[in-house]
Amino acid sequence: MNSTLLPIIAAGAFCLVTMVLILVVLSRYTKVGPNQVLIISGRKIRLPDGRVVGYRMVKGGGTFVFPVIEKVDVLSLEVFSLETPRWRGPTAGGQTVQADYAAQLKIKGDDAAIAAAAECFLSKRQAEMKSIVQPVLERHLNSVVQNSSREEIIQNPAVFAAQAQTAAVEDLGKMGLELISLALRNAREE
Repeated sequence: MNSTLLPIIAAGAFCLVTMVLILVVLSRYTKVGPNQVLIISGRKIRLPDGRVVGYRMVKGGGTFVFPVIEKVDVLSLEVFSLETPRWRGPTAGGQTVQADYAAQLKIKGDDAAIAAAAECFLSKRQAEMKSIVQPVLERHLNSVVQNSSREEIIQNPAVFAAQAQTAAVEDLGKMGLELISLALRNAREE
């Protein structure tokens, strides 16, 4: 081989290796918008409070995800709706009231809530999330309605929805969720 070609081949090989490394880094850089959180698992991370966890979170930004070592999932912080037609609940007098209800929920944006929501909902589709949340809401609606008469509920459904919303805050908070609104509509006798 010609001695003048050796430096050119070496420079070309160096450029090729550099380009491949840049492409690998760029392909492993993951980013999300302000309404999403990246949950990167696979490595132990020490939190500022001293706890060690097997994941890290990136809210509305990007990060490098180490190949083979780490796995990345996306958790949405967007509002989602849960609507149920024809919910039935027993009243204080043993009668049954029927109503439609609609709730708007979202995952809270603080780190503790995101961690709780990741444990509950990370691998779930929105339909699965709704099927987990619905019994919680209905249990609180039932507990509020059981202390009232059918006439009171039919005349003031917003009052009972507000009471159920207040009652559900703690249970939903344990799942990292915030109940933005809850409305009872078309309350009627069954």
